[in-house]
Order: sequence, then structure tokens, then C-alpha cells
Amino acid sequence: MRFKMQSYILFAKDMARMRRFYEGVLGLKAATRPPYPAEEWLELKGAGFKLCLHRSSAPGSAPGNRNKLVFRVDDVKQARAWLVSKRVKMGAHHHWPHADACDGHDPEGNKFQITGPRTPED
Repeated sequence: MRFKMQSYILFAKDMARMRRFYEGVLGLKAATRPPYPAEEWLELKGAGFKLCLHRSSAPGSAPGNRNKLVFRVDDVKQARAWLVSKRVKMGAHHHWPHADACDGHDPEGNKFQITGPRTPED
């Protein structure tokens, strides 16, 4: 039995705001022919993966949810600085033995992470 990742559904209260974030800030591209109205369902594609935004009555993930999307970047320090300049809430830059990483939050409080090659600590 083989399983292949296809997509991830994220529930969102403010679809327009979430679209601006994932499209405008993180660079995902909206599907050209969505199966449902964009105010209810939006498919965003990026590097072989699909993020689906599904309208909900409440914003973000339930309290205590530790799940997060992970985005690969070439340089975590530069990507973090760029995201902070866009007023994205970002945590500390971590230097792990195998990679660098930094967690952030989208406009509705869902966690995401940027990760990239290991770099020397400042």
C-alpha cells in the first residue's frame, strides 16, 4: 500500500485575508478553475503541494493545536526578516544540527514553519 500527499485543508474565517497571506506573502498560486466559489473554497498550489482554504465560522486552528505547515527556503535568516517586514508574527531563528528553522503564524493564528540549510549562528 502506498500513500502520496495530495493536499492539506486549512479552515479559515476570513477567506480574503488568508488568500492575501498565502498568495501574496508566501507565493502560492490560486487554482484557475476552482470547483467551488472562492469565498467558500480556495486551492493554492506551490511546488507539488496543494493547500486548500475552506471557509469556517471560526478563525484558525483549535486552541492547543500544534500542527504546522512547513515551507522550505534557501536562507532562514533572510526569509524571516522578509516575513517580519510584512508584519508576519515570527518566532526565534533556531540553528539545529541538521537545519535552521523558524516558526510563524498566519493571519488567523495557524502555525507554519520555514526551514532551510544550516548556517552559522550570529
